[in-house]
Amino acid sequence: MRPIPRAMLPHSAALMQPTADAFAAEVLAPIATLTRVRVETLASETMTEEETRVTQTALLLFDLRNSRPRGTAFAPGQRVAFEGVTYRVQTVETLLENNRPHHVEVLLTT
Repeated sequence: MRPIPRAMLPHSAALMQPTADAFAAEVLAPIATLTRVRVETLASETMTEEETRVTQTALLLFDLRNSRPRGTAFAPGQRVAFEGVTYRVQTVETLLENNRPHHVEVLLTT
């Protein structure tokens, strides 16, 4: 089983856990700085009668051999900051190769 080549993992991002402060405002507590990951972004625009809404989505690829830090666990609801945009983790899927975990695909939305 070959890992995703490092040349295809050029990005870094911050993984954060949302918590509430004393006033019930959301505070983002850093969990880890992700390195050697790949983030593919997509912006879509939806028009309604009242407004135009721009939604950004992204797919984060975390290779289980080359990405750091090793052992990082993703969960829906966490936040990922990438290039000035904070995304919410929607789904987490571990992909297998020959019945062994190969990489994690994390769907992110704004």
